[in-house]
Amino acid sequence: MQTVTGKTYYKEPAFSTIRDLIKYYVNQYQDMPAYRYHVTPQGAEVVHTYIEFDADIDAMGTALHNLGLRDTHIVVVGDNSYRWAVAHNAIINGTGVSVPIDRQLPQQEVINLAARGKARAFIYGARHHEIAKAAALENKEIQYFISMTDNIIEPELKQQDPRFISMSDLLNQGKSLLSDGNRDFLDNAIDPSAMCSLLFTSGTTAMSKGVMLSHENIAANVHSAMSTIHVEQGQNALSVLPLHHTFENTVGMYMMLAFGVCICFTDGLRYFSDNLKEWKINILLAVPLLFENVYKQIQKTLIKTGKLTLVNRMRKISNILRKIGIDKRRKIFHQIIDGVGGGLNLCVSGAAAIDKEIVAFFNDIGIEFLAGYGLTETSPVISVCNQFVNVYGSVGNPLAGIEAAIDTDESAAGSIGEILTRSKCVMLGYYENDEATREVMTDDGWLKTGDIGYLDKKGCIHITGRKKSMIVLTNGKKAFPEEIEYLINKTAGIKDSLAWGDESSRDGVDICVRLTVEKEMLPEGIDHNDDSIGRYLADSLKAINQEMPPYKAIKYFFWNEQDMIKTTTLKIKRPQETARVAEELSTRGFNMKQANGKRIDFKPFDA
Repeated sequence: MQTVTGKTYYKEPAFSTIRDLIKYYVNQYQDMPAYRYHVTPQGAEVVHTYIEFDADIDAMGTALHNLGLRDTHIVVVGDNSYRWAVAHNAIINGTGVSVPIDRQLPQQEVINLAARGKARAFIYGARHHEIAKAAALENKEIQYFISMTDNIIEPELKQQDPRFISMSDLLNQGKSLLSDGNRDFLDNAIDPSAMCSLLFTSGTTAMSKGVMLSHENIAANVHSAMSTIHVEQGQNALSVLPLHHTFENTVGMYMMLAFGVCICFTDGLRYFSDNLKEWKINILLAVPLLFENVYKQIQKTLIKTGKLTLVNRMRKISNILRKIGIDKRRKIFHQIIDGVGGGLNLCVSGAAAIDKEIVAFFNDIGIEFLAGYGLTETSPVISVCNQFVNVYGSVGNPLAGIEAAIDTDESAAGSIGEILTRSKCVMLGYYENDEATREVMTDDGWLKTGDIGYLDKKGCIHITGRKKSMIVLTNGKKAFPEEIEYLINKTAGIKDSLAWGDESSRDGVDICVRLTVEKEMLPEGIDHNDDSIGRYLADSLKAINQEMPPYKAIKYFFWNEQDMIKTTTLKIKRPQETARVAEELSTRGFNMKQANGKRIDFKPFDA
């Protein structure tokens, strides 16, 4: 087994609980802005200081205690908001266990997960009011339904079901109780090693696993991240990823607050560019798709203005200057930086692979771009590139103090195996599922990630694919769909791809792909009729095959313009999508050889 341990670059205070972390940094930053947002898109701005945030947490927690919710599980579901952050922290920092639920799940899944999570209260945003009412009819175990949005609970509903109350009322009650000397919440001891957050992984309700995280898990991950990457106090970060997502929760909330950063809630992707400019956003944590879109827009503008060749030439010159200690990137490329708000200086991408050219481009123009890797089960960050070691195409070294390993008998760098990790950040286990926990945890504390990869000579992790999606060919060689899809998705006009191993009539395994085409992005000169697109795709895949060993060659493909089935973090739901492919081909009486090169439209997917 090859192992590597993350290096500590910065000395930062460590905490055993999130409550201690917040109290410490509130004392450091006091009247500095902690949160900024608009009441309505592009409407009136609201700012909350660190002291206000802390006071609201204490008031909400005190009110929850007063409702008799101490030591219970409480759902939080809704769009990213200040009140979401207050509610979640009021739960975990002295009340009970928070159960953050994906805001994009359909109604029945939300209701089912609330039941699986044994929720006794349900805190929700405006868009989830109808779901809350449906849950109230179905689940009598939930004692309170708390709206984060004022004036949304109908008077007749309050009369019919007194379980519905507003968060504003609770905040006012909590402040009154605190002023009268109530210290039930403030003095409630927290066990750092006990579950404080229950997070359900993406998937159907029946199949999703409940990840149990403790204060120690999350606080340790914040400390490791801060010991690896430094962020300047007083900057602005744009909150784009959903707060139920562990990356946004741990890094986008707690790490940003610990550095004295102001968290700005986006008005929505439609207003993304406006938010970048208005708040002069410095820090952006997001999934690759968002960065890909920003990159494509910049490239379009450079092509349109005839400056692409000049910019690429200046990138080379700038990189030569950096090698002799002269860094003029932000001055040379100030017009591009101004186009994304003028303040952007740090981007961190996670959740999926990202094209190395995108990483190189942002770094070359003076916006530090780092790729990272993690799992909900590890609170979540395992590794990330940093200011000292940034190997494009990798997901960096492990965070400070975190161990990573490659499960292989070979000793040479580059030997492929399953990625393992061990640290204080590793989850307590899966909720009420000891068997699943035993499947991923070794006796000596290593978590099996299910990802396959290797370590390079600098100790950076490179991910090649998922163990469960690996294609085993008849000659014993192995191919990973993710590697093939990565190359395909760089092709102009291909929005998405899905690769799999298909058993052929000669008892072999053929590598096949389904392509999602975006006609507007096809190269100039390609007619938008099916025959022309089919020929273009065939030629593109032939070129890709020449980049890979023969055994990984793509044999057959078909295409359409329909989106694939994805999680809310934009990962393809591979089992459901491959089942969908099989069903559609079977309906037409096709095998992949017969479908090859054709446009095959699917019936709409029913989520």
